[in-house]
Amino acid sequence: MEEKIRKFYVIQLIVSALVVLSLAGCGKEKPAAQQEVVVYTSLDKVFSQPVLEEFERKTGIKVKAVYDSEATKTTGLVNRLIAEKANPRADVFWNSETGRTIVLKQKGLLAPHKSPSAVGP
Repeated sequence: MEEKIRKFYVIQLIVSALVVLSLAGCGKEKPAAQQEVVVYTSLDKVFSQPVLEEFERKTGIKVKAVYDSEATKTTGLVNRLIAEKANPRADVFWNSETGRTIVLKQKGLLAPHKSPSAVGP
Protein backbone atom coordinates (compact mmCIF):
# COMPACT_ATOMS: atom_id res chain seq x y z
CA MET A 1 0.00 0.00 0.00
CA GLU A 2 2.76 2.45 0.94
CA GLU A 3 4.51 1.80 -2.39
CA LYS A 4 1.27 2.55 -4.30
CA ILE A 5 0.91 5.87 -2.50
CA ARG A 6 4.52 6.79 -3.26
CA LYS A 7 4.06 5.91 -6.93
CA PHE A 8 0.92 8.05 -7.04
CA TYR A 9 2.81 11.04 -5.64
CA VAL A 10 5.65 10.55 -8.10
CA ILE A 11 3.25 10.37 -11.04
CA GLN A 12 1.39 13.48 -9.91
CA LEU A 13 4.64 15.36 -9.34
CA ILE A 14 5.96 14.34 -12.77
CA VAL A 15 2.77 15.45 -14.48
CA SER A 16 2.69 18.73 -12.56
CA ALA A 17 6.32 19.50 -13.26
CA LEU A 18 6.02 18.66 -16.94
CA VAL A 19 3.01 20.93 -17.27
CA VAL A 20 4.84 23.76 -15.54
CA LEU A 21 7.95 23.24 -17.65
CA SER A 22 6.01 23.02 -20.90
CA LEU A 23 4.02 26.17 -20.09
CA ALA A 24 7.26 27.97 -19.37
CA GLY A 25 8.76 26.69 -22.61
CA CYS A 26 11.53 24.91 -20.73
CA GLY A 27 10.93 21.66 -22.54
CA LYS A 28 11.99 23.29 -25.82
CA GLU A 29 14.99 25.17 -24.52
CA LYS A 30 16.87 22.71 -22.34
CA PRO A 31 17.32 18.94 -22.14
CA ALA A 32 15.87 17.34 -18.99
CA ALA A 33 19.30 17.09 -17.37
CA GLN A 34 19.56 20.90 -17.40
CA GLN A 35 16.00 21.59 -16.23
CA GLU A 36 15.05 22.33 -12.65
CA VAL A 37 11.72 22.39 -10.88
CA VAL A 38 11.26 24.22 -7.57
CA VAL A 39 8.93 22.41 -5.21
CA TYR A 40 7.62 24.07 -2.07
CA THR A 41 6.50 21.24 0.17
CA SER A 42 5.06 21.13 3.65
CA LEU A 43 5.39 17.36 3.84
CA ASP A 44 8.07 16.07 6.16
CA LYS A 45 11.39 15.64 4.39
CA VAL A 46 11.58 12.00 5.45
CA PHE A 47 8.44 11.31 3.37
CA SER A 48 8.83 13.74 0.48
CA GLN A 49 12.53 13.37 -0.28
CA PRO A 50 12.29 9.76 -1.58
CA VAL A 51 9.45 10.78 -3.89
CA LEU A 52 11.36 13.79 -5.19
CA GLU A 53 14.50 11.69 -5.70
CA GLU A 54 12.50 9.13 -7.67
CA PHE A 55 11.07 11.95 -9.81
CA GLU A 56 14.62 13.12 -10.56
CA ARG A 57 15.69 9.60 -11.42
CA LYS A 58 12.73 8.98 -13.75
CA THR A 59 12.79 12.34 -15.55
CA GLY A 60 16.33 13.65 -15.28
CA ILE A 61 14.86 16.94 -14.05
CA LYS A 62 16.60 18.37 -10.98
CA VAL A 63 14.33 19.10 -8.03
CA LYS A 64 15.04 21.97 -5.69
CA ALA A 65 12.90 21.25 -2.63
CA VAL A 66 12.01 24.09 -0.29
CA TYR A 67 10.82 23.05 3.15
CA ASP A 68 9.54 25.22 5.95
CA SER A 69 10.14 24.78 9.64
CA GLU A 70 8.18 22.21 11.60
CA ALA A 71 6.44 24.97 13.53
CA THR A 72 5.04 26.82 10.51
CA LYS A 73 4.82 24.11 7.80
CA THR A 74 2.04 24.95 5.33
CA THR A 75 1.32 28.40 6.80
CA GLY A 76 4.89 29.56 6.27
CA LEU A 77 4.99 28.32 2.68
CA VAL A 78 1.58 29.85 1.90
CA ASN A 79 2.77 33.19 3.27
CA ARG A 80 5.90 32.89 1.15
CA LEU A 81 3.84 32.15 -1.98
CA ILE A 82 1.65 35.18 -1.26
CA ALA A 83 4.73 37.38 -0.76
CA GLU A 84 6.22 36.11 -4.03
CA LYS A 85 3.03 36.71 -6.04
CA ALA A 86 4.66 39.30 -8.31
CA ASN A 87 7.77 37.16 -8.79
CA PRO A 88 6.90 33.48 -8.19
CA ARG A 89 9.78 31.16 -7.43
CA ALA A 90 7.88 27.89 -6.89
CA ASP A 91 6.83 25.68 -9.77
CA VAL A 92 4.92 23.19 -7.62
CA PHE A 93 3.31 23.55 -4.21
CA TRP A 94 2.92 20.16 -2.54
CA ASN A 95 0.94 20.15 0.67
CA SER A 96 -1.93 18.33 2.31
CA GLU A 97 -3.82 21.19 3.92
CA THR A 98 -7.02 22.14 2.14
CA GLY A 99 -7.72 25.36 4.05
CA ARG A 100 -4.51 27.14 3.10
CA THR A 101 -4.81 25.91 -0.48
CA ILE A 102 -8.22 27.57 -0.69
CA VAL A 103 -6.62 30.82 0.50
CA LEU A 104 -4.14 30.58 -2.40
CA LYS A 105 -7.00 30.00 -4.83
CA GLN A 106 -8.92 32.99 -3.48
CA LYS A 107 -5.85 35.17 -3.97
CA GLY A 108 -5.48 33.98 -7.57
CA LEU A 109 -2.19 32.20 -6.96
CA LEU A 110 -3.09 28.76 -8.32
CA ALA A 111 -3.21 27.58 -11.90
CA PRO A 112 -5.65 24.85 -12.91
CA HIS A 113 -4.22 21.53 -14.01
CA LYS A 114 -6.12 18.58 -15.45
CA SER A 115 -4.08 15.46 -14.97
CA PRO A 116 -4.26 13.03 -17.89
CA SER A 117 -4.25 10.19 -15.37
CA ALA A 118 -7.40 11.59 -13.74
CA VAL A 119 -9.46 11.70 -16.94
CA GLY A 120 -12.35 9.30 -16.69
CA PRO A 121 -15.50 8.37 -18.50
